[in-house]
Amino acid sequence: MSQENVEVVQRANAAFNRGDDEGFAASLHPDVEFSDHAHAADAPETIRGAEALLSLLSEWRESFDDFRADISECIEAGDHVVCVTRWTGRGKASDAAVDNLQVDVYELREGKIVRATLAYPDKPTAFEAVGLRE
Repeated sequence: MSQENVEVVQRANAAFNRGDDEGFAASLHPDVEFSDHAHAADAPETIRGAEALLSLLSEWRESFDDFRADISECIEAGDHVVCVTRWTGRGKASDAAVDNLQVDVYELREGKIVRATLAYPDKPTAFEAVGLRE
């Protein structure tokens, strides 16, 4: 099932990068939990539900031009997929560049993302956080 999980995450990422909310949502469990350790000061660290996540992504797109997440590596880890991801964009109001290299972890059940945790500093930290070894 692990390779299938990697493919689900890759499809969700591709949909996100092309702005296809419907395609992205197809990969999410309706009660998905989304945590971002690098969240903005005015945003909660954790939100629940596919609708809330889609709303947050819409806000990100309203704030940034060319906002995207480019995955350079996906590692199968049982029910988890660990991804090395570069998040980039440019602030619409500030023109400030965003360029964050981080490790994101997705947990899947029955072909759907049930939990996403973003912004681990490195792979060992991400693996440890989900009780795994690299």
